[in-house]
Amino acid sequence: MFSSSQDIYQHIASQMVQSIQEPNWTTSWLVIFSNYGSETIRIKTGFYSNNDPNTVKAFDPFHCVNHGLGKATSKLYELMKEDSEDKPFNKYKFILNNDGTFDVEFKYDQDYEYIFSIHPDSEEYDSIEVKDMRAIKSWEGLPKDHPRPWLHQ
Repeated sequence: MFSSSQDIYQHIASQMVQSIQEPNWTTSWLVIFSNYGSETIRIKTGFYSNNDPNTVKAFDPFHCVNHGLGKATSKLYELMKEDSEDKPFNKYKFILNNDGTFDVEFKYDQDYEYIFSIHPDSEEYDSIEVKDMRAIKSWEGLPKDHPRPWLHQ
């Protein structure tokens, strides 16, 4: 289905446009959280409208998911790997402008990888403070100088 990153980007953009129910949007984004390039992903969406350029609105990501976003993410991950041990990203942000231009930002977040490597019912998981967990599950992640006792085990 996808033979290049350009095919994937075109597919994602097309699905985003079909998902946004408002005709006057200016900029939209899809933030994808994936573990090891798997098809299991978390998504955050948003867009700005010409009608209200100061308010962020969300669009329903399920159209994108139902039309292969997981497969696209998995294929993009494989295309970006330099070798079998490489982990090119576990978060990426696709920013699409209404004129068709786009930007893609990739991030590998070690904290994000860690929380998905432990069982959610474990004491280890429960020991992570809620505010830290929220930060880890965001695009920004934890600040660089934040203590990370879980990475020193």
